Amino acid sequence: ERCPAMTPAGPAWPRLRVLWALWSLLAVLLSPWRLGAVEDNQECTWQVVLNQFETVGKNHGSDRFFNQEPLDTVNSLLGLLVDSPIDLNEKYMGFPYYLKINYSCKGEASEALVRKGHLMGLKPVVLVTFQSSVNINHWKLEQLQIQMEAAPFRSKEQCDAEEVCVMSWYVPMPIKNGSVVMHVDVSSNGLGPFIPNKRFQVNINGFLEREQDDKLKFTVGNELFNLLPRYFVNVSSRPLWCTVGQTPVLILGGIPEEKSVLLTDTSFKDFFLVELSIDSCWVGSFYCPKASFTSTIYDAIATESTLFIRQNQLVYYFTGTYITLHQSNHGSERWVRVLANECIKKLCPVYFHGNGSEYIMALTSGKHEGYFHFGTITDGRVSFEMLPRQQSVCKWIQVVVCSIIWATYIADDYNMLLLVEVEDNSTRKYFQVANYDVVTDELAIFYAIPEFIPDARGLEFLMILGTESYTNFSMVPKGMSYNPYNNLLFIWGNFLLQSYDSENFIYLADFPKELSIKYLVNSFHGDIAIVTETEEIWYLLEGSYRVYKLFPSKGWEVYISLQMMQQSSLYAPNETMVTLFYQDNNLYQLVYLVNSQQSELVKRLVPVEQLLMYQQLSNRYFLQRQGSHLTLSFTNLCPFTVMHLRDLPNPQIYTRQERYRAKPPRVLEPSGFHTENSLAVYQGLIYYLLWLHSQYEKPYAYADPVHHSTWWKNKKQDQDYYFYLASNWQSAGNVHIDVDNYKKIYDLSAEYELPERIFLDKGSSYSFSIFLTVRSHSFKSQPELGNSFQLQNEVDLGVVLADPGCTEAVVKQKVPTNRNSVLFWVMLRDKSFCLNQGVSGHYLMKTSMLVKVVGSAGYCFQNTIHGPRMQGNLMMPVFIGCPPGKRLAFDITYTLEYNRLQNKHYFDCLHLDPEMPCFLFRDIFYPFFLIQDLVTGDSGSFQGSYVLKVVGGGPTLDTIREYSEEEIYRFNSPLDNTYSLIWTTKNTTTTEDSAFNIMSHQSLGIEWLCLENSPCHDTVPPSIFTPEFFFKVLVSNRGVDKSTYCDYQLVFLLHIHGLPLSAKRAFFILIVSTSVFLSLVFLYIIVCLLFPLMVKGCNILRWKINNILTTEFYYTHSSSSGVGSSTSGTRPTVSSRISSKVVENKAETEKIMKKSLT
Repeated sequence: ERCPAMTPAGPAWPRLRVLWALWSLLAVLLSPWRLGAVEDNQECTWQVVLNQFETVGKNHGSDRFFNQEPLDTVNSLLGLLVDSPIDLNEKYMGFPYYLKINYSCKGEASEALVRKGHLMGLKPVVLVTFQSSVNINHWKLEQLQIQMEAAPFRSKEQCDAEEVCVMSWYVPMPIKNGSVVMHVDVSSNGLGPFIPNKRFQVNINGFLEREQDDKLKFTVGNELFNLLPRYFVNVSSRPLWCTVGQTPVLILGGIPEEKSVLLTDTSFKDFFLVELSIDSCWVGSFYCPKASFTSTIYDAIATESTLFIRQNQLVYYFTGTYITLHQSNHGSERWVRVLANECIKKLCPVYFHGNGSEYIMALTSGKHEGYFHFGTITDGRVSFEMLPRQQSVCKWIQVVVCSIIWATYIADDYNMLLLVEVEDNSTRKYFQVANYDVVTDELAIFYAIPEFIPDARGLEFLMILGTESYTNFSMVPKGMSYNPYNNLLFIWGNFLLQSYDSENFIYLADFPKELSIKYLVNSFHGDIAIVTETEEIWYLLEGSYRVYKLFPSKGWEVYISLQMMQQSSLYAPNETMVTLFYQDNNLYQLVYLVNSQQSELVKRLVPVEQLLMYQQLSNRYFLQRQGSHLTLSFTNLCPFTVMHLRDLPNPQIYTRQERYRAKPPRVLEPSGFHTENSLAVYQGLIYYLLWLHSQYEKPYAYADPVHHSTWWKNKKQDQDYYFYLASNWQSAGNVHIDVDNYKKIYDLSAEYELPERIFLDKGSSYSFSIFLTVRSHSFKSQPELGNSFQLQNEVDLGVVLADPGCTEAVVKQKVPTNRNSVLFWVMLRDKSFCLNQGVSGHYLMKTSMLVKVVGSAGYCFQNTIHGPRMQGNLMMPVFIGCPPGKRLAFDITYTLEYNRLQNKHYFDCLHLDPEMPCFLFRDIFYPFFLIQDLVTGDSGSFQGSYVLKVVGGGPTLDTIREYSEEEIYRFNSPLDNTYSLIWTTKNTTTTEDSAFNIMSHQSLGIEWLCLENSPCHDTVPPSIFTPEFFFKVLVSNRGVDKSTYCDYQLVFLLHIHGLPLSAKRAFFILIVSTSVFLSLVFLYIIVCLLFPLMVKGCNILRWKINNILTTEFYYTHSSSSGVGSSTSGTRPTVSSRISSKVVENKAETEKIMKKSLT
């Protein structure tokens, strides 16, 4: 049985105080908007559970997402769909799971609501977003989505109604190779009741297996079902560590004296308590001093497929079974102990993957103090290396005693930031930050942390220059946090230092020096939450210098009062925070609630905006006398009232989001409800659509440059016929497949917010407008010449660039007349010189742009259906480099057309192949290429420069071989002097080393040579037709094209026919042909001269044979006639007639002989 959802831990929070009258009044004043919004929207919410095919139609229960193998049960059903736009020769597979979708509203029965929504035309729209794999070297980096419409399905349980009692909507849950993390966004189709959009985490759990009794069990340990209060009450909270956005399964340790962890695959919407099956041994020695042994799991880190834990000084890892990632079973059978001979005091997470791998760091103590172990996780395999390689950090910084207390790895730069504690001879401790280069194995100190906390003297922040005064409080750092998007580095302890360049640091004075930070929680989108040792929660908005206290605070007390008025089940008088984490840019708590009836662990949202708004109102009110009574007024410090984004470009060209749309087949049933068979058909269609997407890697591009991943392109002309069958209820299987419901979407429109992230190629830009409705006091009139006045506003907009050396921003302001508003036009542009060329989607540079309205941080809010949202600060991550989804293709259509035009003719091969046309050897070859954008569907001629090389070939497709580097040079380089060139060109532009020719779309073409030492020289024809050859051609723009960051590489086959023979072979064939010809002529002459003699000889021979036969017959007949004369009458005999005839022939023959001799 699954544990109920749970909540955060720390010292028990105090009971709520009775608020004074003003606070009560403030709570009442703030509650109507919230209560009104609840009433208008009925607090309806989507509900999604996972079902296997066998459980479809059951009212209760859900399944766990662990089966990753496709099913072949749908192929037989699709094979029955004759006269439908599918290819019956293909094999269709299905997915093992469905998503069951319902919705509920507060105070109403869910079954009646679903029936009502169905009758009103409501259909849930499900958008599944696949997260790309960490290993970009194995899996293609792509942002893929599929949008589906859920199908209504009646419950299979007992029902007394004529039509339906209980129903739900179902949609297939697709699986994609290379993805184990999926986001499911459920929205309405616009009909029926209003239900806000909701996102669900649906991740594959690779740490489950099925037992023989068909029950699921965890491979990492045994599931526990009792959540004892001692696990959480008065227990300190702990951070939740994982690879950001890539982790399907999260784990959280810290349960006292138990080797148990909380494990979830839904970001703690639900979870399990699992006792780990580890040996729990404790090895103490002189180099690893340990005062005591504990079973507590102190550090727990989750990566894409591997879990890491630390218990005492021991480190273990467990790799899950993810065949969609590894395409084989790399899963662990048990926990693997690593670094067995080391004394590990701490594990440090690396939040971002890089270069196709994930990372983890283990800090040592004892005999290897001053070293650390750097772990790399690639494709599920784990390896550790002890760093630095040459000498310890202590020797690098030339001290005797030091200790590494924290490490942060920047994967894109291969740099390690180390927080080092140094103890000098006088036992005085001080701290330094060192920079270690993993590639060069060099270390340097780049910042020495001050010994004491600076005296800010009432300022919000203070730049550390070394000339400021200090307090008597020692600076005690505990850790660091780095955001690779904005290069913002935090050093935290009983203070908070921040730096944008890792050199100049700013002290944030709002955080009290009497407190000590336990851990930081970074959203990496501009928000940071801080948890102290006393379980206080603070908040910092990146780009500002003010730190806000969220709990405990006056704003928290107001918010709790409102929740108690609504009798919320997510709050209790006694509660303990277990952890704090960001999900989808929202801050959540995992809290253990202690109620009078029961105790439970729940996940709840931390309403940061509401707390700040309540806190602002509580500090900015005043009483104003109006007549005989006092009125309560509030001061709004926000410089504007409304903020809108305008002129946003279509998102796909920047977000690189590929989206497919697939609707369920139409069922030919009056009620419109689907059956198990129609859902299975839906499964097969979606599986085949995604399979076609994964298989599209054709090097050739024809007239339709970007082929849609569809299977009906050869049957679309029959679409009207299929519709006719469906209209007459004659479709096979009682389902109708509409070809227009399965296609790729290229024209997504922009929403009214900045995208989650954008990609910029070389020199490209992104622009939008910000429209602000400002307050009247924000304007002033500025006199100008000619007694005219120019209206000016006092609202300023700032743009902060994380890497101003690589990007630039342009801001233009326009103040409309009599509009009480101001319009800002913002453009972000790449400077075109910060990055080298790379493969599409690889080696991208992380940066960001922060747009902020001056004076808005913490003061400006906008009411939405989801509650207040902060305004005035817009942080957008930016990836610079070659965007995903771009490719180079051989433009065969235009190449054929242009070659026919230039060469005045075109001769194809004898055996035509539409996928690979032929080109004649003696013609000049003019190749053309396309840049295809698989995301937007755009396609255009490649205008850049490129290098063309023949890298393989053979006379037939079966005999093609790859050439070595030395052969590639000889066959393609104009510097070759071994008579090995395959081709040449009249272009004079070459690479810097003159090794290869540089081509472009304006090149003068290619002339085929096939010199005597080339592989295509002297090709033996297999028949009487001219020789052919297949060239394997590589086209690359790397190092020669300055127009893009993309390193395009295209390999395709080129079929050339009409190759000439070598001189020797041609001469040999000429000699042989001439000899055969002359022999035939001589034979003919001989036959003509001897033919008459041969005829005469044949006649003489025939006469002699006849003569011999006649003579023998005569003598034989004469002897027999004498005997028969006594019995014979007067009738003449036959022999007398024959003998007379022979005498005549003999006389004639003698005449002929005499005539011929004369």
